[in-house]
Amino acid sequence: MSARERARWSAPFHRAIALTSAHPQVVSAGPFDVGSRAAVQATFRVNLPSESKQLGVSPSGVRLEEPVRFEFPGDYPMQAPELSLRTDFSRNHPHMQPWLTDGRPVPCIYEGDIRELLHQEGFAGLLNQTALWLDRAAAGDLIDPEQGWEPVRRDSYGNYLVGDADFLRSLVSTRRGYRFCGLTYVKLQGNQVYGRISDARVDVGHSTARKLFSGVHDGVRNSLALVVWPPNGTSRPDVICDSYRPETVDSLGDLMCRAVEYSCAQGLESGLMQLRLYLSRHPRSGSFSLAVILLARRPFHLIGSQSPIELCAYVIDVVAPDHLAAGDATPVRPAAHLDPLSRPLLVQMNGGDSTANSRRVRWTLIGAGSLGSKIALHLARAGQGPEVVVDSAIMSPHNAARHALVPGTGAKARLLCEALRELDQSARPVVADAGTSSIFRPKKSGIWSNDSWAMLNTTASLSVHEALSAARAMKTRAIEASLFSGGRVGLVSIEGPNRNPNSGDLMAEFYADLWEDPMLASEVFARDDAMTRQAVGQGCGTVTMPMSDGRVSLFAAGMAEYLLGKQRDGLPCRGGELLIGRLSDRGLSVRWEFIAVAPVTVVAASLKGERWRIHIHARAEARIQAEMTRWNHAETGGVLMGRISEASRTVHIVDVVDAPEDSVRTPAKFVLGMQGLRRQLETFSSSVDWSLCCLGTWHSHLSAGGPSHLDRATAEAVSLARLTPSVFLILATDGYHAILGDAADVTPGELDGPVC
Repeated sequence: MSARERARWSAPFHRAIALTSAHPQVVSAGPFDVGSRAAVQATFRVNLPSESKQLGVSPSGVRLEEPVRFEFPGDYPMQAPELSLRTDFSRNHPHMQPWLTDGRPVPCIYEGDIRELLHQEGFAGLLNQTALWLDRAAAGDLIDPEQGWEPVRRDSYGNYLVGDADFLRSLVSTRRGYRFCGLTYVKLQGNQVYGRISDARVDVGHSTARKLFSGVHDGVRNSLALVVWPPNGTSRPDVICDSYRPETVDSLGDLMCRAVEYSCAQGLESGLMQLRLYLSRHPRSGSFSLAVILLARRPFHLIGSQSPIELCAYVIDVVAPDHLAAGDATPVRPAAHLDPLSRPLLVQMNGGDSTANSRRVRWTLIGAGSLGSKIALHLARAGQGPEVVVDSAIMSPHNAARHALVPGTGAKARLLCEALRELDQSARPVVADAGTSSIFRPKKSGIWSNDSWAMLNTTASLSVHEALSAARAMKTRAIEASLFSGGRVGLVSIEGPNRNPNSGDLMAEFYADLWEDPMLASEVFARDDAMTRQAVGQGCGTVTMPMSDGRVSLFAAGMAEYLLGKQRDGLPCRGGELLIGRLSDRGLSVRWEFIAVAPVTVVAASLKGERWRIHIHARAEARIQAEMTRWNHAETGGVLMGRISEASRTVHIVDVVDAPEDSVRTPAKFVLGMQGLRRQLETFSSSVDWSLCCLGTWHSHLSAGGPSHLDRATAEAVSLARLTPSVFLILATDGYHAILGDAADVTPGELDGPVC
């Protein structure tokens, strides 16, 4: 028994018959033999327009009852049955397939693979879509003018022509009616063609003809594309083609008839005559493929386009010098038109706005390494790649382990920019060390401007991080992306408006979050996955964090999606943001957490003539305010915790440790106690691997005014206990006041004092 015969007796086939018979719009149904093939013949009752019911047929030729044949393959229901209509059913309908089945027209009832519809909705879904298609065909509603004109189906052809539709349409003029463009193509299986139409006009002459026979280079051949339109342009009403025809062209005679329908016959004849004239004088013989594009004017815009001009593409095999020796019988193959790779196409495929209003976001990438290159290419494939790439390193063989590019020769920044250009996005490489604050000066290197969306740092370099934080003249917001603990934790930080909070604040905030999440802290500070030196050659090594390429990609993909959303929707408008990703237990996914970070309060201070800034984070400020509310009739205080950046001359106060129980609080003064304080501070700092430490102390004043004589003496004593700057913060009724001091001028033997 053949596969077709088995299908005839299969249970799924009998269920399909039962479903067909039970459908509300099916009048009759039953098995039908097509040779040895299993089929179901179903007669659908069509909902004709009211004025057509008495006649029993609609103006579009659809009858009150329409037979539809469903032919089942032997491996149904793995494969879908094929639908076909009666042999004399008019093919002048939209959504009609370009082929026939045993001379029977085939409707296109589903936008996509019909097998997907079968597996999603079952055979009942095919019946419903068929009934809906017949109803719409009867009412003439298969094309919705609001949605647009349905182009002739061409996606089933094996010949492909890539060309810029806007450029080809721009060739239309009120004169001549045709134009030649350059064409390069390769031969595919079965003599089919994959070609690219250039955006340049070509004047056909003897030199052009010679170039057509210049030989084959790496399988690529040179030829021409003949673009044809109505000789008086496409704006006149008499050149509008409002009738739908399926693609049935298979000879030059058919092509000429189709050109007549599209009002393109004059231009097609003139173009072919000019080509014949020059080829007849060429001494050598040979063959090449000629592309022909007919530009048909439709009554309204095409689906997915603002233009009413439809591109109908064909391929003709030409033999020189006889040219089209077979005359009207010369074979012609319809071709599918493909849009070239372009930024708008990438935007469209990523669900963005691909219209003329869509602009490329201007941003700078610092660090073209593994993480940076992957994020950059993810965003570039969405049409939003960086415009500037900064990296001083060259591509080395070991970079192949995790880099988004196949390593070539040269600087990473230049190689990444070359890849971006292949995605229709120009980018400027800057081969420079970003670890100096001078590079962030706008007139120094031009790596950012006031129009820049952001500057993304993926270097994981502390020097670059500090340089960014110290670049106070830079107006563009900084974003930093990094991985920790062998790729088990990822972090993205986005600065707030006016760079408040800035990158330094956000990193300090991240460490403060680790203090509140010991499990996350244990992952971030895991020693077994820390940065190590890896030997990559004789006497050569690199300091890196070993991890798989797949793990980098897991985090890079999420980071890129997050940043793409920020490019479309805008950066945070109230403060900054942290995005923390944690690898799942099985290492197959990443769980992301968003943390909003409020702006910091900035207090100016000075140290040995240098201008410093005290950044008080919202967490610390809230606890200070709560402590003052609790002791509103006495001075109170506590210990400040955070980080110090000498490079940016900034103190980041992220948290506050309460004063010990033996502290003294009176309306006139506050004395910090010592009971259990050292152990409390060590517990705090050790839990975050000493990334946060004691910065100094704070206390309140019940009146306005800055530090008293006693306060300054205490600050001096505190400064003698530390080599790094110490903070002495006072909150009076008129706001914050700060004193900074250090022990830079004190010998080690003199150091003795309070615990901070």
